[in-house]
Amino acid sequence: MTKNIFSYLNTVNLINYSGDIVMDVFVLDVNAADRYELLKLLAEKLYEMGYVKSTYLNALIKRENEYPTGLVVTDNFHVAIPHADVEHVEKEALVVVRTNRRITFRKMDDPSTEVPVDVVFLLVIKEPKGYVKFLAALTNLFTNEEFVKIILNGSPQDVENYLRKNILVLRQQ
Repeated sequence: MTKNIFSYLNTVNLINYSGDIVMDVFVLDVNAADRYELLKLLAEKLYEMGYVKSTYLNALIKRENEYPTGLVVTDNFHVAIPHADVEHVEKEALVVVRTNRRITFRKMDDPSTEVPVDVVFLLVIKEPKGYVKFLAALTNLFTNEEFVKIILNGSPQDVENYLRKNILVLRQQ
């Protein structure tokens, strides 16, 4: 049985990035000891909720080990963008995760280096159409000072509202 890791959970159907495909968004505050525990907790919960297949956890960890996703955005803001291949996904979601302390991920551009991340953006992608545009829109937010302030200090509801307002607008352009 998966322990309750979601201190806040509200499904937001807001991102329509390729015509009729809508992505659910979850904003979570999660306690985890390391990246493996975090990914395991998230994958188990997503499986329980019907978003991913039973193969998702192994695929997610394998992909993260082969292609690390830690990214230093600024000196004070680091993120990770883990994901698995589409065949392990049932329903799309973006899971925005803030942890009780920074969790290290290996750097995307230097896998031998670990980076302590502030926020994890778990991409649960079923349909690759429009994915690159979506990822570009999301990563553009990483350098937006208002977004960084909200993601680090705002309530989960504040983060949700910001994403609703800004990602939805970006996806319609």
